[in-house]
Amino acid sequence: MNRNPKCTDLHQSCQHGASESSGSTAVTGAERRTFRRFELSFPARVRDRSGALAQTETSTRDICARGLYFTVAQEYEVGSKIECILTLPPECCQGHTVLVRCRGKVVRLERQAPGRIGVGATIESYEFLNAG
Repeated sequence: MNRNPKCTDLHQSCQHGASESSGSTAVTGAERRTFRRFELSFPARVRDRSGALAQTETSTRDICARGLYFTVAQEYEVGSKIECILTLPPECCQGHTVLVRCRGKVVRLERQAPGRIGVGATIESYEFLNAG
């Protein structure tokens, strides 16, 4: 896995595969990615689109054109619709900070350290926002 990719390479896509478990504590899935995933840590603001959970600040662990992974302290559910605003740094975007609003849904949950949950989510749509 490339740890220092050029941000222009992010046009490659991947798919997050998951299968639900009977409990609400963890969901695991078989690896079904067909394209490249990048270990990139971008600042992110995530919120549940239903309004059930407050917006939280986090950062991505990895990202691709069709999904992302991040950790939070909140209890999301598989299937929850989310909105995530990513901050892409100037070194990725011709010297300018770029905000990207992604909408998608939670497809995988992983218990992490006490009080932290890893969230795998699809990206179903996105739009670029004015950063200034």
